[in-house]
Order: sequence, then C-alpha cells, then structure tokens
Amino acid sequence: MLQTTKARGIMFYLHLAIGVFFLFVFGRVFPTIYPLTEVGMQITGVFIGVIWLWCFVGFLWPSLLALVAFGLTDFASFGQVLSMSFGHHVPILLLFSMILFGSPQHVGATRYITRWFLTRKVFNNRPIIFAFVFFFATYALSVAVNVTPSLILMWSVLYGVLKELGYKKGDKFASLMLVGTFLGSISGQASLPFTGSTLAILSVFETAADMTMPALQYILLGFIFTVLIFIVYCLFMKLILKPADLEKVANVNTEIFERDPLPPMSKLQKANFFSMLLFVVLMLLPSFLPDDFIVTELLGTLGAAGTAILITTLMCIIRVERKPILDFGAVAKESISWDIFIMVAVAMAIANALTDDATGVQAMMIELFYRVLGGHSSIVFFIVMLLIGIFVTSFASSMVIGIALMPVLVAFGLSAGANLPAVAATTTLLLHYSIILPSASVFAAMLWSNEEWITRKEVFRYGAFIVVAATVAAIAVIMPISLVLF
Repeated sequence: MLQTTKARGIMFYLHLAIGVFFLFVFGRVFPTIYPLTEVGMQITGVFIGVIWLWCFVGFLWPSLLALVAFGLTDFASFGQVLSMSFGHHVPILLLFSMILFGSPQHVGATRYITRWFLTRKVFNNRPIIFAFVFFFATYALSVAVNVTPSLILMWSVLYGVLKELGYKKGDKFASLMLVGTFLGSISGQASLPFTGSTLAILSVFETAADMTMPALQYILLGFIFTVLIFIVYCLFMKLILKPADLEKVANVNTEIFERDPLPPMSKLQKANFFSMLLFVVLMLLPSFLPDDFIVTELLGTLGAAGTAILITTLMCIIRVERKPILDFGAVAKESISWDIFIMVAVAMAIANALTDDATGVQAMMIELFYRVLGGHSSIVFFIVMLLIGIFVTSFASSMVIGIALMPVLVAFGLSAGANLPAVAATTTLLLHYSIILPSASVFAAMLWSNEEWITRKEVFRYGAFIVVAATVAAIAVIMPISLVLF
C-alpha cells in the first residue's frame, strides 16, 4: 500500500510538472512553429497544458491555474481574459441551469417522475420491458435533474429491487441492469444541449463555427439515439442471458414500487416542476414561432442565460405555501458544481483564442490533422470524425476531448463541405457513450468503483459492447437522421 501511494504521488507531481511547463514555459522558450504566431505558441501551450491537467490531475484548480497562465500571454490582458471567461454567456447559463434543474430535486418533485414510470402496468411479467422502462425512467430523471442525483437515486431503487428478487453480485441480470441504469443516466446528460458537459462541448463548437446549435433538433436527435441504444442493449440482454437468470425477474410487477406510495404532490413541488418545464419550453419556443414575432424577439434578446435568470428571479419572488418557489441559497449549495462551472468558463476563453486568426492555431490544426481528416467527402469526414472521437474518448474525459475536438471538427468540416451542426451533434452524443475505462468521465469512474454489485471485468465487457453498438448506430442510423434534421 505504501508503494502504491508513493507511486501515485510521483505520478501526480510528474503530470503537474508537465502541465505547468506547457502552461507557462512552452510558448516562450520554443521557437515559433509556422503557421503559429508568437502569441499562437503561447495559446497552444496553455491549451495543451490545461488539457493535460484536466485529463490527469483534476478540473477545479487546474482551470484556475490555466486562467492565470492565459492572462500572462500576449493575447489579452487579465481583465479581458476574465471577461472572455466568466463574462461569457455560456458559464452564466450553466450556473443558472444548475439551479433551475436542481430546485425540483431539492423539494423532492423528481421522485414523482421515477414513480410514474415504474408503476406502468406494461412491464408486469415482462423482464426485458421492465429493464427498458427502468432505463428510460433513469434517462427522464437525468434530463430533469442531472447525471449524479439520477444515477444515485435509481441505483438505490435498483438495489432494493434486485435484493427483493434474490439477485446478488455476479448474476448477469443484476450486472446488466446496473450498467443499463448508468446508460440511461448518461443518455440524459448527453441529450440536453444547455446543461453540463453537453453545453460545454457545444458552446465551443458554436464559438468555433460562429453558428448556433438548434436546440429542438438536437434534443430530438438525442431522444432518437437514446431509444435506439436502449432497444439494442435490451436485445443484447435477452440474447446473452440464460433462462435461469431471468426466472427470478420473470414475475416482476408494479406492486414492488406501489408498496410505499408517495403522498400527492404539494403545490411547492408542482410549482418547481412547472418552472423547470417552462425553461425548457422557452428554449424550444423560437423553433416554432416566426422570427418577427414579439415573443421570439424577446427571447432572442434575453438569450438562454437571460431567460434562465428571469425564471430564477420569478421563482425567488413568487411564494407558494408561504415559501419562495426557489430557496436559492440551499439549492445553489446542493446543485452547483464549481469544478464544471470554472472549467467551462476557462474553456470558453481558450476556445475564443484558438479560433482567432491572430494565433494561427486553426491553420496549424489543418496541417496537423490533414492526413487523417483532410481531402475526404463530407460523408467520409463525418464517419472518420465519429471514429476518432469515440476512440480517443475511451482513454480520456468525454468533455475534455469534446472541447478539444470541436475546433478541429469545424476547421476540416468547412473544407469538406460537411453539415457542421449534424456532425457536431452526432459526435457530442456519441462521445458520452464511451465507458470502457473509468477515465472516460467522472460518472464512468462511479460505475467502475461500484464493486459491491459488479466486477470490473463485467464493466469492461458490457461497456465495450455499448461503445461498439453506439458507434454502429451513430454511423448507420443517427448520421443520416442528423443530416435531415439539421
């Protein structure tokens, strides 16, 4: 144990030294590499350094360190860097969306979403249908709240069901349900374009491409991808399970979940649930209304961040059952992930610099990746981009790799004449399904560490199937659909 701890300590400081070198030294001591400019070398060093630290050290303080390094470059003053990062609308939107989607969880409204799905009679005596409904309930909860609370809540529900049915660690059905629940949770994270890692990746794309990702089309594509993956995974479960493994769950029914009935939703819970839905509706409304309609113009002026702030303010003002709909302090304490918020803020500032012609970074990317991504038709480029994304994300954080890939995607997508929103949307969705290794995301690490119910060998085996199935589905089905939607 002592040797392991010492080895980890050595690796930590080694990764830290490499990251600091790129952040502060690389761009100032190495000669300029054409077509990078002098300031481009500095920005490239900051970019490589922060990506390295994000992959091997952490998110919070490496992001702050990168912010300091960025402020010391010749690209902009530190005041301008702060404006480009924390003053950007995307981190503001992320901050308030965490609060908006966290408030229903705080008052217990999200339990009713789960209970509604799990009391549908359709899965009575149908174990595979039960699995599909359970995964979809997790997906819906993840969309409504976030990955972590949905995963923890649905895993706890699943543990109770498995124990009651007589399952234990090592049983195939139990292991597959555990991975499937994770799949449902991560699908919810991937499917909503204005929260979490999806917002971070797509915001970098929007900055690099100077265009907006259509929210309605993205959500619809994410929903289709999710349902398709669930169907494939459930068929996989049915085909690999032995009949004896399904006997225990063959008679599963809604009575399991109806034994502990929930009280009727309170007015406060309903108000929180309505407020969350109102935000989603307002984000999608411009897709249905004429451009010159007053509501469309108002929402366009406010933007997503302004709309989130407006709804948050109204929730703090309006009182239900003698309480404000939103207890801002308590919800903010529970729901805000400062690691992600600061990381996204820094990513926005760096993305702005990477796409600036003064740095020459985009020209360098074109030269660097041309042999792999250049000279292809739009369809071949689309496929190659998906394959590169899913392969690299198997070894590093999906959010980090997504942020790094978006400028490359835009640069080569333009030269290939590709449908940029379609490629970016499909790539972003696919990246979230890489769970072969715990390094793929914080949530993948949660799955890998759940050794009470599943072995690491099983996680790897079932995770590998999900990666292959998701990649095939993305190329064969989601890619053609995305080209129609966008």
